[in-house]
Amino acid sequence: MYDVAVVGAGPTGAALSYFLSSKGLRVLVIEKDPRPGMRTICGEYLPDPRSLGLEGEIASAYMSFFKPFIVHRMERITMEIGDREFTTNYTGYSVDRREMVTSRLEESVVEGSTLRTKEAFITARLSGDAYEVRTSKDRYRARYLVGADGFDSRVAKLINGSTTIKCDDLALAFSSEVRIEVEEPDVMRLVINESLAPGTYAWVIPRSEGIANVGVGVRLNMMNGFDPERALEKHLARLGAAAIKPKLRGRYVPAGGMVGKLHEGGIFLAGDAAGMTIPSNGGGMHTGIIAAYLLAKSLADGNPRSYISSVNRIIRPMVETGLTHRRAADFLLKTGLLWKTVRFLPRSLIEEVIRMERGPYYPLLKLLSSLYGLVRGKVGNYPACKWGSRTHHTLERSRTHWSIPASPRST
Repeated sequence: MYDVAVVGAGPTGAALSYFLSSKGLRVLVIEKDPRPGMRTICGEYLPDPRSLGLEGEIASAYMSFFKPFIVHRMERITMEIGDREFTTNYTGYSVDRREMVTSRLEESVVEGSTLRTKEAFITARLSGDAYEVRTSKDRYRARYLVGADGFDSRVAKLINGSTTIKCDDLALAFSSEVRIEVEEPDVMRLVINESLAPGTYAWVIPRSEGIANVGVGVRLNMMNGFDPERALEKHLARLGAAAIKPKLRGRYVPAGGMVGKLHEGGIFLAGDAAGMTIPSNGGGMHTGIIAAYLLAKSLADGNPRSYISSVNRIIRPMVETGLTHRRAADFLLKTGLLWKTVRFLPRSLIEEVIRMERGPYYPLLKLLSSLYGLVRGKVGNYPACKWGSRTHHTLERSRTHWSIPASPRST
């Protein structure tokens, strides 16, 4: 029997396996993909622990997990809104996500973890003092079950049921690594510009002086007529790289905050499966790694419920701050007020948003966020999304067209 069965071998699952096995627990990792970590669809950016306000043991564990896989360091973030730019100091890193996931899983196996690939999680039920875990290939027993299987998590459905998700609360993000001369290699750039497509955001994350991760994202309620390839071509043209033809892949990014329940009995959720993605910027690797350490520590200490209090103290404030910022921006975008007021926005306000702080402007942003209900679902033709077991999370560009995931069913 295993101490912990982890479903999913992305960054969060790899971190769970790594931290749990290093504490002497017997771990089973179940992953449906044949090669975990190889399908990289993200910005591959991790904030420095000091940028997140982390200290002590948690900061050390978080940093030590990804430090060997850093490929580039950045010291600032610039947010471009229309024709204005706002820059603030903020340390973060580009990492080799594939190598990080693969290496940490390999180290976990050396420490005693069992990794099962090409094996899909089906369901689990409590049987005596352990969970009977059923997969597409076998059955296992474990004292604890952890869902690290990303958005639309099968494990999350065991404790939260099927979920109706508002399309305001879900985005499609497309990224590509391209060879491009970046003017400021120590700056990560975020872009909000209607010329790309209505409601679209974009990014440039340097990985060296001549390579960057570039991408675009769009909320589902704003994607009517959205062509990600065309949007990215426009984005690259603005960067002086119009000749580049990027290879795009995409994924769903939850942007509505944390799920209802993070645990029930011996079942726990972490990372995107728990809705720990930051709604305002789509970042989720850092919260997943932090959650993995918090959960591993609580299980190793024999106090599993302390995980929830730790998440509520450390991760939930980050997510809720991001949700407040996202909803405030939604209100301004959907009413057209953002473009009418952007030239008057105080730099200190945007810097506060970039740094994810609850500073002097947070009460104002909270007020704007409270008005979000007036504009929810007002843009686009997708009022709500019903997600079932056939939802596809990975988007691949075929030879002739974009293969978009199964369309949300309006409810």
